[in-house]
Amino acid sequence: MVSLNNELDEVDLKILNLLKEDSRRSFQDIAKMIDMTDVTVRRRVKDLVQKGIIKKFTIETDSQKLGKGLQSLIRIEMKVSDQKKIMNDIVKFEEVDEAYYLAGKCGLWLKLDIADMEQLEEFIKEKLSTIDGITNIDTCIVLKTLK
Repeated sequence: MVSLNNELDEVDLKILNLLKEDSRRSFQDIAKMIDMTDVTVRRRVKDLVQKGIIKKFTIETDSQKLGKGLQSLIRIEMKVSDQKKIMNDIVKFEEVDEAYYLAGKCGLWLKLDIADMEQLEEFIKEKLSTIDGITNIDTCIVLKTLK
């Protein structure tokens, strides 16, 4: 395993991969898996956090079990002059799980986990459509998550 980042070595990459699989994994478990001491693993994780390589530890939830059975992706086209305002408005919406501003003609993409079609329609009509500068909204419904 070769790192593109000179700050990371093979051990750091192994630790990162193990934490990506399960961020609750103990330092002791990681140490056993990579044949190091838990003190070394703890120090390396602390360094990765301090360097900003690890931004946060998080969880992955089951949207359907949380009553959010509909996932959708929304592409937004907007006026260049209103981009900053639109992006600031959109990230405040609790329905938006992820938001990406992309290069090229891609525009702004939103990922939503919501209860149903009614809530999606309400979000588009009552929130997105009220933002000045949005010129087009394309909605895609996720049929199946592959990865």
